[in-house]
Amino acid sequence: MYGQIRKNWLLFHEPDRWPTKKNWVLRVAPRFTPNSTKYIEKQLQKEIAIALEFEGWGNDMPTASGLVNSGSRQMNVDIAHELTDGIELFEVKVASNTPYEAALQILRYGAIYSLYRLEPELAKRFRENKVILAKRVALKVLAPCSYYSNSNVDLSLLEVQIDRQVRHFAEHIFDKFEMSFEFQAFPVGFNYQPGMDREALCDAVRRRCSPFTS
Repeated sequence: MYGQIRKNWLLFHEPDRWPTKKNWVLRVAPRFTPNSTKYIEKQLQKEIAIALEFEGWGNDMPTASGLVNSGSRQMNVDIAHELTDGIELFEVKVASNTPYEAALQILRYGAIYSLYRLEPELAKRFRENKVILAKRVALKVLAPCSYYSNSNVDLSLLEVQIDRQVRHFAEHIFDKFEMSFEFQAFPVGFNYQPGMDREALCDAVRRRCSPFTS
């Protein structure tokens, strides 16, 4: 995946155009109107970031604005969580797509992130970016437990395989840097409702866990 993203960037990016410095910056994009039938995942992302802003959470993190050309489509990480030595990047799901497709999306962000660290000119331009300087990046899918229950793929095995490949890639390409992958779930019984009690949402995020443990 990284090879294809790098190839596309080398082939199609405009020579005098460079990504905005707003890419890979933790932020809270708070505006939303509660709606019980539409944009559920987007509302969940925003409410998590708003509720946990002072614990290092953010949402809608740009990654590719201006990376290729003026028509580059928006590719923003759903939510991010700053760690002492790194950052967690999350693809958040409620019911859309499949766990496999969600994994592919967060892996794309991991590949784009790698491009910023490996391409000399990008690395130079983002040399003071805190996220790009992280010592470790954890790529994660976060969803209700039920989201993982109807897959025709062995997701626990898939998780192990993806994590192994991601770690191997990071170990052999970067110096003193770690990248990992994980499926995570909200606690059993968690049912997101737009505008729900903020402390209940915070508790659910803090108690996220593997969907494969009983």
